[in-house]
Amino acid sequence: MSSSSRTPSQAQFGCNRSLSRSWMRPTLNRQKMPATGSEFLGWRKDLQMTRTEKGQILGIFGTHLPPDMLPLAVKDKQIKAVYVWRNPKDVLVSLYHFAQSWVLLETPKSFEEFFQQFLDGKVYMGSWFDHVSEYSAAQNQLNIHFVQYENLLKDLRGEVVKICSFLGQDLTDEAIDRVVESSTFKNMKTNPNANYKEFIEKDRYKKETMRKGVAGDWKNHLTVAQNQRFDEVLKEKMKTLPLTCIWEMGQ
Repeated sequence: MSSSSRTPSQAQFGCNRSLSRSWMRPTLNRQKMPATGSEFLGWRKDLQMTRTEKGQILGIFGTHLPPDMLPLAVKDKQIKAVYVWRNPKDVLVSLYHFAQSWVLLETPKSFEEFFQQFLDGKVYMGSWFDHVSEYSAAQNQLNIHFVQYENLLKDLRGEVVKICSFLGQDLTDEAIDRVVESSTFKNMKTNPNANYKEFIEKDRYKKETMRKGVAGDWKNHLTVAQNQRFDEVLKEKMKTLPLTCIWEMGQ
């Protein structure tokens, strides 16, 4: 399970995939993204494999690709997808800080400039508004389960149980407890398998990438005018979206 707090939104599927340096840059041109043909599932040698309590071996991959660029098998074979999304104001702030760490992204010149780039969709992996809208519209074609990041903060165990049900996994209470404990932001931040510590040491990241993991940090960054402008854009772009954002909550 991934809380995906550093990037616009993320879908977890049944296998992992690699990223090519040539396309990991802010772009709206989908021709610059990698191919998604039959070789999709074979690019990673370090495919994330896990064994269930019943002995089933599962492959998991995460991607930020829009739904129309997924391998055809995701739709044709109804591969289960867990789509994690977060309120866009916190995504803006998180991505702003993330761009200052990842060496493959251009360091933002200012928050004001990055703010406008985010609204225009001229950031890593394009428009948050389009990405979420397209996955929402694809619910009837894909076998997809939506997870709201803020609900993970509110009731992590409850969300884990829902994910288990969607995936058809009947875990014991003890197993669920282990998943919940491992998935807290506090533990993930100190877990070298989750906090990119290895990549920081290899100079792929300039600093820690996991900051706060809270809901509502945008209030410490956006001005009143920026917040009003954001609300205008959100209302226009997402007026038909059947999803409701959670903007802040008690931590």
